[in-house]
Amino acid sequence: MKKTFKYLFIIILSLFSLGQFQRIQLNEVISFYVHDIFIALWLILVAQKHYRSMMRLIKKYFFNNLTYLLLAWIAIGLIINIINQSFSIISLLYIVRAIAYLLFALSLPLTLPYSRKSYRCYWVLAGLSVAIMGLLQYLFLPDVRFLKYLGWDDHLFRLIGSQFDPNFTGILLTVSFLITQGLWNKPNQVKNTISVLLAGAILPTYSRASFISFILGSALIIFIGFIKSYKKNFVLPIIMGLFIITIPFLPRPEGEGVKLERTASVTARIESNQSSLKSLNGYEWVVGRGLFSYQDQMGEESFWPNTAHFPNNLVVFLLTSMGVVGLGIALIILYRVGQYLYQRDTYIFAAFIAILIHSQFNHTVFQPFIWLWLTSQILTLEEIKI
Repeated sequence: MKKTFKYLFIIILSLFSLGQFQRIQLNEVISFYVHDIFIALWLILVAQKHYRSMMRLIKKYFFNNLTYLLLAWIAIGLIINIINQSFSIISLLYIVRAIAYLLFALSLPLTLPYSRKSYRCYWVLAGLSVAIMGLLQYLFLPDVRFLKYLGWDDHLFRLIGSQFDPNFTGILLTVSFLITQGLWNKPNQVKNTISVLLAGAILPTYSRASFISFILGSALIIFIGFIKSYKKNFVLPIIMGLFIITIPFLPRPEGEGVKLERTASVTARIESNQSSLKSLNGYEWVVGRGLFSYQDQMGEESFWPNTAHFPNNLVVFLLTSMGVVGLGIALIILYRVGQYLYQRDTYIFAAFIAILIHSQFNHTVFQPFIWLWLTSQILTLEEIKI
């Protein structure tokens, strides 16, 4: 059975690297990823083989007053919106997938009791695959404006990678870079090569949110290493410095997207967030519209399963989903997760902060690939004894 889980894990990681290439659109409303099928199979096998152990883990991590309160508040919001006929099945599907990914991550150390370093290596390999595919696309297919007819943004001379989006590809490369810094205690050629490749692949995304996340995440690792008296990493500051110096000299070929001073996307994000907040009324400020439920400017619910139909800012997303009370509970949970990661692992803590920074400009935390990556990093920090 252990071999089965190992093969499934490798398949899931391989599909993860393929990103949107393995997306299957059933109709205008519903889509899924091929890796979702294998995660479902994984969870079925886990339920058969490790049911009692999984229940103990669920109890350990999620049986607490704060989690109870959050789940109760989400349920109240969903019930109210169902009664008011403003809830869709699409929202429920998003919730089911988020829970499935969470359970998959929770079961990883139970089914494959690898070391933290081993898990990190696997995910770095997946990040490297994303980087290589992205660089190949940037070199040989820089004009991807034809994707506009498939529902994606039209990009020109930007690295979009397998995510078909420079921002999400950029943050995946960023967090891969950050956890790479913890793979070896001392700098070596392999670590330096991987770091330079990942950092170099972030630059042609022209994703300013990813640039900020990369710089602040790297600076955080350097700062924490200093205050905790870790062995100093002399290579990371050099890579970060070269990254910053290179930004002003990035090529500026045709296209608005390569202009770092562009304001159209910033204005669009601000207007989208403002529209989301203005559309809230009455009880929705208290309980929200329901998790993963979003209404457009016209007040009509949007059923297209695309992260573009959620607010770009994490705080606005949580507020519109769960109201002021739910937002407060969620922020407390995020703070406690941050405290836990700070004490347990500097590099995953830095990646967590980088994702939160990125989520102020994009719907990052709950983007399926980011959510799968993040939960898998957090819940494999402790070794589980069966």
